[in-house]
Amino acid sequence: MSVMPLRALAGAAAAVTLVGVAAVAPAHASVSASTTGRGLPTLSRGMTGPYVANLQRTLSIRQTGVYDASTVAAVKRIQVWKKVAPANGVVNVATWAAIADPTLTRRMVTSAAARRTMKLSVWQTSVHGYGIAYRESNLTCRAVSPAGLYRGKWQMSSSLWSHFGGRAFAPTADQASCQQQDTVAFRVWQAAGWGPWNG
Repeated sequence: MSVMPLRALAGAAAAVTLVGVAAVAPAHASVSASTTGRGLPTLSRGMTGPYVANLQRTLSIRQTGVYDASTVAAVKRIQVWKKVAPANGVVNVATWAAIADPTLTRRMVTSAAARRTMKLSVWQTSVHGYGIAYRESNLTCRAVSPAGLYRGKWQMSSSLWSHFGGRAFAPTADQASCQQQDTVAFRVWQAAGWGPWNG
């Protein structure tokens, strides 16, 4: 099944695959479900380098390689969501484990067949997906872009929503439940990974 691009995200960094990040950062720095914090350093505001850039990629925020205020805020959001205490914006072993993302393993990044084996409930734990939805709509399922072209939590166009079976739920994404929107976005991800969101 082919996927139509959602849109270019204003101000978003260019999409970088996990393979590309691994070429810059040490191989064990990729924040996938297979690493779970092993050998990863504690990160806090003011630090720089490839570990920070890889963290930012996982969180779906701009990759500067500098642990700045926006990185602290993104980490705190995840710590609250994943119930990691204290929610202080510092990435320690517990936070590395919490942000380990099952959608960012090399197998899931490169293989649609592998993505089709993942359950929706597991996909919904994705920190990368959480960051994308936060960036797209502030996690607001009724969100509508100013021109009305993109709708819902995942800011899907009418054609994308229709192409992946959304009309079985509602005419447009914002009229569907949050769970139904996740179901359609999950189908998009299974077909094309995070690429449609420049993820």
